[in-house]
Amino acid sequence: MDVTVHHRHDISDELWAKIEPEFPNSNGKRGRPVGDNRRFFNGVLWIMRSGVPWRDLPPDYGHWNSVFVRFRRLAKAGFWTRLAKLFINCPDFEWIMIDASHFKVHQHGMGAPGGTEDAGRTKGGINTKLHVAVDAHGMPVRFQITAGNQADCTQGIALLEGFPLQFVLADKGYDTDTIIGYLRSHHADPVIPPKSNRKEQREYDKYLYKLRHLVENYFQKVKSWRGLATRYVKTTLSFSSYFNIFNSLMWAKVA
Repeated sequence: MDVTVHHRHDISDELWAKIEPEFPNSNGKRGRPVGDNRRFFNGVLWIMRSGVPWRDLPPDYGHWNSVFVRFRRLAKAGFWTRLAKLFINCPDFEWIMIDASHFKVHQHGMGAPGGTEDAGRTKGGINTKLHVAVDAHGMPVRFQITAGNQADCTQGIALLEGFPLQFVLADKGYDTDTIIGYLRSHHADPVIPPKSNRKEQREYDKYLYKLRHLVENYFQKVKSWRGLATRYVKTTLSFSSYFNIFNSLMWAKVA
């Protein structure tokens, strides 16, 4: 067996040239070297793609505990969040699409210190829910993580606040008076099918609504990475850091 087979998804030279300048320097606290940033980042990506326990990280990415501790330290410092925001460059806000999707919580993702975080029981078991907003090209611009039993509409306004709104595309789960009122107060057109129990059925642009598949495409891309498709990590901070890294890579590819 080729011992380098696990390197086939390592970050390319082109992408690394864009990301490397944003990493902290190679010295840790009191001058202790933290090692090769690229090797460390590839190790984190390998965990995200494979979904295996940190203890099974191939040793040529570094000692698993050192990689894990550094990943968590950067997460607590807000580095992964800043990295994602840094690469969001000139999003196209002509249309904004919002949606949510469930992510199964593995038994290893339960029991965080202080209690299980953002995991709720649904018909499909214990789930976490990712709420996301994408721009007119399907690129992620904001996300929220909640328990799986939280309604999609509870995060609708939080996903949109602060953005220049023109057309907002969403499924009928977001057809609430609060969200529709918010969009109209910001002079935005809600491209949201009305619920069947509405006394007055609101018109919406059915042709434009077909473009909502772009937000579904985002979930399809995310769930091709096993460490994202199923939640194996115990804390919301670690899970959200995975999505920040994934989004950073999406934006870096088009930067």
